[in-house]
Amino acid sequence: MFFKSERSGKKTNRKSAQKRKKDLKLQEKEYKERLKKLKKSTEQLNAQQKQKIKKEAAPKSTTQYIGYQKLFEDGICQVSPGYYSKTVRFSDINYQTARVQDQKDMFSRYVEALNFVDPTMPLQLTLVTRKVDEEAFRAQMFMPMAGDLLDKYRTEMNEMLASKIKEGQNSIVREKYFTYATEAEDLEDATSILARFETQFIGLFKSLGVDDMTSLTGEERINLLRSITRPDQRDYVSLDELARTGWNSRSFVAPTSLDFSHKYTFEFGNKYGQVLYFGNLPADLSDELLTALTDLPINMVISIHLRNISQVKALSMVDTKIAMMEMENTKRAQKGIQQGLPPEMMYLPETKRALVEARELSHDLRERQQRFFETTPLIFTYADTEEELAKNVFTIKQTAQAKTVTIENIDFMQREAFNSILPIGKNHFGAERTRHLTTVAAAIFVPFTTQELYQRNGTYCGLNSISHNLIMFNRLSLPSPNGFILGKPGSGKSFAAKREIINVLLNDPNADVLIIDPEREYTNLAQGFDGEVIHISADSNNHLNPMDISENYADDGDPIQLKSEFILSLCDLLSGGLQPGQNSIIDRVILHCYEKHFSRKNGTVPTLNDFYDILKEQPEELAQSLALSLELYIKGNLSVFAHHTNVDTHKRFIIYDIRDLGKQLRTLGMLIVLDQIWNRVTQNRAIGKHTYIYIDEIQLLVTNAYSSNYFFELWSRSRKWGAVPTGITQNVETLLLSDEARRMLSNCDYIMMLNQSANDRVPLAELLNISPRQLNYVTNAEPGSGLLFAGKSIIAFTDKFPKDTELYKMITTKLEEVVAQDPN
Repeated sequence: MFFKSERSGKKTNRKSAQKRKKDLKLQEKEYKERLKKLKKSTEQLNAQQKQKIKKEAAPKSTTQYIGYQKLFEDGICQVSPGYYSKTVRFSDINYQTARVQDQKDMFSRYVEALNFVDPTMPLQLTLVTRKVDEEAFRAQMFMPMAGDLLDKYRTEMNEMLASKIKEGQNSIVREKYFTYATEAEDLEDATSILARFETQFIGLFKSLGVDDMTSLTGEERINLLRSITRPDQRDYVSLDELARTGWNSRSFVAPTSLDFSHKYTFEFGNKYGQVLYFGNLPADLSDELLTALTDLPINMVISIHLRNISQVKALSMVDTKIAMMEMENTKRAQKGIQQGLPPEMMYLPETKRALVEARELSHDLRERQQRFFETTPLIFTYADTEEELAKNVFTIKQTAQAKTVTIENIDFMQREAFNSILPIGKNHFGAERTRHLTTVAAAIFVPFTTQELYQRNGTYCGLNSISHNLIMFNRLSLPSPNGFILGKPGSGKSFAAKREIINVLLNDPNADVLIIDPEREYTNLAQGFDGEVIHISADSNNHLNPMDISENYADDGDPIQLKSEFILSLCDLLSGGLQPGQNSIIDRVILHCYEKHFSRKNGTVPTLNDFYDILKEQPEELAQSLALSLELYIKGNLSVFAHHTNVDTHKRFIIYDIRDLGKQLRTLGMLIVLDQIWNRVTQNRAIGKHTYIYIDEIQLLVTNAYSSNYFFELWSRSRKWGAVPTGITQNVETLLLSDEARRMLSNCDYIMMLNQSANDRVPLAELLNISPRQLNYVTNAEPGSGLLFAGKSIIAFTDKFPKDTELYKMITTKLEEVVAQDPN
């Protein structure tokens, strides 16, 4: 039984094994089929994934991150096929300090400029705020040492400038640009469209008062983009370099590396960056928002994309919105009636407000010539570390919050955001980042704040009273550098003049400085700067010969003829008025006087004594009568100007001290000094030197008919001859009595206006078109503070020069400080 059972068990086990084997084969088959299906499914999935990855793959090079294709030499950028853009740079205007009516006018003109933009022409406003290398900034601002005795003063000036840097934001560069784009079939078509738009657009901004609006070349656009994408690389890229390397411009623009894997920040090169956007734009948005943001000492780019929506589309959008809200209100009213609610509870307050605003908007679009703009405002900031970047972002958000604006992060779209802030005229964002604003609402992003005056080749003129930045300016950059320094006693006008004179003497070795000093205020300056002081009076041993003449005394004409006119003026003055016929006699005598001087190489210059002797030899009674009239000033007690010049008139710094000229000699003395100055101007022009002329108490010249006429001629001809005349006075009221002075002032490109008396402020405001807000800066102003007119720029300034310097001791005119310096 056991055996049978064993056999039976073996048989059963065999059947079980066969069944398991069969089951295993079946399972294997099913597994293979499932594996086959899975493999197929996996292959399909991988193919889809690969397609997706291929579609969304990161660029192989950082150049492919940059959102344009080509930049042409003329500045046109091909952003994408059939899409082109161009950029213009524009200067600031004094929007903040303008009178209220002028601000309204500026704003209206800005609205007009935006309304001009065609719906097919996207517009991008770009404001760049960038820190500059402090060492490089100091290097371009500081006076270089010259290895002479004046280096000690250059050191003092540089130390003063270094301390002034800390008072403002001088290491911050602010630049403003508009980029406009168009769709076109090809480059030629785009060039024509963009050129027509540019001409009219620039014209509109010129009417706003924008002094400089310049279209960028391709080279300039490359370097503008590079300053944003590679902020550490200061080298300037030229088109020659591009041509030599054969590289695409994007190779110079793209950062060395880019990483957009973070949520709302990214890395580029060795920097950390973040682009933010304006989350809300309240109805009462302040026009000071951009000013507040760009005043921050932060590396920043503000980019505002504006696109004009066609009037038909805009009205349709608004009407649709109104219809939807009215329908909603109707439904609520029906429901409220059924529920027995009072009328005031049938509508939501926010719906009522929105409906009122929508109807007002419809009225604005139809009746007030408003346009509708798709607006996308963005802010880009960057820093060396993530911590510094976080501080920048916090500061920006806090500043905007103070103006009732919320700044928000952009998640997972930093790549699109980065390209949208670049001034190439392309908005890569969708509708969720766009706000629909009327022209007036969009114009609240007014890009104008206050003018700065900083030139790399300029000299120190004080601090901007609004921004506290250094004012560094070169008067030679003006079309006409002629100028005035005006201020009541104690306002600091003489101090300002001396500071400017020092700047010239220390900065420009190829310039001479000549001063007419009626109050003996500049002697200390001459002692410190190796100047020559020429004291002129009736009993002085210093002599100036009014018959001194150079070969370049006249322009392209006869120098003797021009000198003859000057001597005629002297004779007319000294004789009390020439008689008919005496003019011809004088002209004849002058020709005889200069005959020997110009006939021999080293001929002696004649004097009034020679003129008198030849005049006495003339046979006419009119000649004898004239000689008698001139005798007092040539042979008599007032003959100080009848001798050869015996003072050094060749030094680069000369002061003509006329304080002791008596009443009878003052007009004569001023005319002769002016003629001496003109001689120097003509000599300097021949060798390419500038001549700076400072006339203190200029009202003494312009209120005298003889000297006024002569000086007006000198003033009018100075620019052509390389002269830079400056009139200084505290008696503005007296100055304005002269028609010539009023003409000089109204056509003057440079005026430094310090504290003014009530009598002087009103006529000056009318003559120079000064706004009440600007006038505040010359009303009860502290010494050294006021307004600087330089070309079309009007800058409120202040200058507090350090007192613990040798320069201050040399130029102060305060009695207590002058006495304190006197060892006796």
